[in-house]
Amino acid sequence: MRYIFTFLLLTASILILKAQNHGTVKATVFDSLTNQPIPLATVSVLELKDSSLVSYTVTDKNGVFTLRNLRQEPSRLLISHVGYQSRHISLKFNSEGLIDLGKILLNTKMLTEVVVKGERVPVIIKKDAIEFDAEAFKTRPNALVEDLLRKLPGVQVDLNGQITVNGRDISKIKVNGKTFFANDPTIATRNLEANMISKVQVYDDRDDDPDHLVPDYQVKKIINLKFKKKFAKGILSTLGVGGGTEDRYAGAGFLAKFQDDLQLSARLGADNLSNTGFFTGNYGGFNTFQFGNGGLNKTNSGNLDFTKDITKKLKLHIEYRFSNTISDNTTHSRIQQNISDTMFNTLTENIQHHRANEQTLHAETEWKPDSLTIIRYVPDLAYSYNNSKSSTGSIKSNTYFPLLNTDTSSNRGSSSSFQYQHSLSYYRKLNKKGASITIGNSVGIHPENSLDFNTDNLLSYIAALASDTLRRSAKNTSNDISAGLNVAYHYPITKKLSGDIVLIGLHDQNKGDLLTYDENLKTGLYTIFLPDQSSNLIRNLWGESVMPQLTYNFTDNISIKAGVTALGQQIGNHFNSYTNDLNQNFFYTLPSAEVHVNDFTLSYSESVQQPSINNLQPITIVYSPLYTFIGNPDLKPTYFNNINLEYRKYNYQTHLNININSHIVIEKNTIVNEQTITPEGANITTPINRNGRFTAYLNGNFSMQFKKRNKWQLMLVSNLSAAAGHNFFIVNGQNGFQNTQNIIFKPELDLDWNDVVTLEPSYNINYAITKYQLVNYPNTSFTTQGAGMAADVSLPVNFRWRVSYNYNYNPLVAPGFQRSANLLDLSISKRIQKDGKGEIGLICYDMLNQNVSFSHYVVANSINDVQNQVLKRYVLLTYTYHFNKFK
Repeated sequence: MRYIFTFLLLTASILILKAQNHGTVKATVFDSLTNQPIPLATVSVLELKDSSLVSYTVTDKNGVFTLRNLRQEPSRLLISHVGYQSRHISLKFNSEGLIDLGKILLNTKMLTEVVVKGERVPVIIKKDAIEFDAEAFKTRPNALVEDLLRKLPGVQVDLNGQITVNGRDISKIKVNGKTFFANDPTIATRNLEANMISKVQVYDDRDDDPDHLVPDYQVKKIINLKFKKKFAKGILSTLGVGGGTEDRYAGAGFLAKFQDDLQLSARLGADNLSNTGFFTGNYGGFNTFQFGNGGLNKTNSGNLDFTKDITKKLKLHIEYRFSNTISDNTTHSRIQQNISDTMFNTLTENIQHHRANEQTLHAETEWKPDSLTIIRYVPDLAYSYNNSKSSTGSIKSNTYFPLLNTDTSSNRGSSSSFQYQHSLSYYRKLNKKGASITIGNSVGIHPENSLDFNTDNLLSYIAALASDTLRRSAKNTSNDISAGLNVAYHYPITKKLSGDIVLIGLHDQNKGDLLTYDENLKTGLYTIFLPDQSSNLIRNLWGESVMPQLTYNFTDNISIKAGVTALGQQIGNHFNSYTNDLNQNFFYTLPSAEVHVNDFTLSYSESVQQPSINNLQPITIVYSPLYTFIGNPDLKPTYFNNINLEYRKYNYQTHLNININSHIVIEKNTIVNEQTITPEGANITTPINRNGRFTAYLNGNFSMQFKKRNKWQLMLVSNLSAAAGHNFFIVNGQNGFQNTQNIIFKPELDLDWNDVVTLEPSYNINYAITKYQLVNYPNTSFTTQGAGMAADVSLPVNFRWRVSYNYNYNPLVAPGFQRSANLLDLSISKRIQKDGKGEIGLICYDMLNQNVSFSHYVVANSINDVQNQVLKRYVLLTYTYHFNKFK
């Protein structure tokens, strides 16, 4: 019933709005002096009362535009273009709802001309950029930038804060032209206030592509938030705290300083809400999220962002992050594995406690000594320290024995790692127009250390497998060092034909020492060295490649590319002192091609991947009586044939966005684990090569923002993903094939009334099927479904109510695992104190106390059910205070 209700609401909303919008306006725009058509002129329909934007489009190459599905009410048309005087035209629809304005002339602007005061152009579109006037998009009081972005035509913001514009992903958000928390755009969108913004500018991210070599259809976008003048200098800060039932707490603070060529921002947070709540920084304070991730987590985190123009030619950006997390999780799983006429069942419970401490430092320095040269240095530092302990208990049985064995184990250990890497590039424009050379250097250093202690008690109930107890320690040290040098040369041969050649040289060295000891039962110390459980692995890889490529542009929208990569690799593998080294030499010729026609792009490429040195070890390692690994030094590299087809289309007139991407990978010499499972349930694994594997993926995103009807605004978003694969497995010498298909469809609706009431119904369905060939295993199929409804109401004044309901159902789970879950959240907030600087809120998470994290999936010949511990119902009382001071 809940699915029918959701579907009917989606359908009825669309039909109602569609039925009420019949108006059409069309015309052709010309230059008044030359009488030539004007392409890319922005055409906007505005409300008469407040000049808010109803719809917009751009003229085509012939100066023609058509705006359809407009409501038949008095409004006005605004036509604007850089270099021309704007034109205002009043619109009054006739009974047929059609207005044909014929030929419209625009006058050029004179240099001495003064812009009319108060004239506001809501949207300005250039070839590769869009500028929105924030004042033309009404938002609720104290709204955030994220709320403003949701109002902009063609802009989508999902629940995680990820942003797309006209189907293109956003690479970063800038503030007043400066990078702002490059690695987390949500810090800007969920902390800066919408009323601070004068313009929202969207343009191509060409920061690393000064020659515009990356075609437009592959370039991500940058959003630049341009402040109003009164907010150009000053301080913005927000502080929030919360406490509630089940000892739940949360606290967060945000501070930003803006001054001329300096931006300084910081964010701190601490909570034990396990990612079920986040701090919005403003109206709404803390807000609940959807189903929580597995485990109970306590997190302390912080970010610091510093951006400054040292001189007009030198810019500096620094970002520092830290996080401390304590996680506790209990996982229950059931694995059913078919072996000929025998079904093995394994029930497992794992209890884990984990601490993680991470710090990262990212910097970007750009120096432009002259108009032809750009030098960039981007270093990254990272340090982490982790320690954990866990206990695991498992029970194994099969078709003939109700109890084969029980296994209990405990683990404790710690690890630390440090990583430094940088990229240094020198770019120079050459004398030939469009020609350039780029020289780059990269370095990476990554040492890591770990120490683990393991106790394993195996109790066997059959004579063929002996009971055993293991007490071991393992000390692992590794050090990865890499260095690379590349030179890229671009040369325009003709106006339409260009050539590129890239030379790359690199060296990777990977060292790993594993020392394993048994416990001396007399002393209690781990002093009995186990050489067959230890290793000393060293891999040295030298690589050289030459990549020439030609590009021919027939028109702006039709092009072809063709290239080839000549790749040489020399690899030295050192295992242990008692085994021979393995030295290898490879040479590959890897072609690539791409055809782009209007909105379609078809590409083909080939790549290769070397087997890991761990799989190449010519030794046998007995980890426990239940698991043995045998290395294979005869493994061959895996070869990939990649085919990609992409279709992207955005219609400015209908605001319809279509983004479809399909990807096919055909493999040769795939590395697969051959398994031998004994009647007692012990597993012996060795990697081997097999041919014939392929996978195919399809992802589609469809969205449409309907024309505004009175105070209603509607957006429909649908996501479709599908996957198919042909894989293989070898168990006890029996070759089998696994064919899988998976389809996920998720339609969503965003219905807004006057920026006071927002309704977001959604539905999702996931169908999966697995079939087998050459083996007598049962086929499996299942369908999971979900539905949701989110409501956001800002009534009465200074109040905000948020309700979120989500339902998930999985019909095919093992006995004892939860099939369905209902998650109901409620949050209420009220602005208090002078100017609404204070805010109190109440969050009720998982009101029905049914939150659950479960999954059901099939891998090779095994069926897996997994359920994790999650955070359940709590109530949190919050207080948020806002402070800002601007000159």
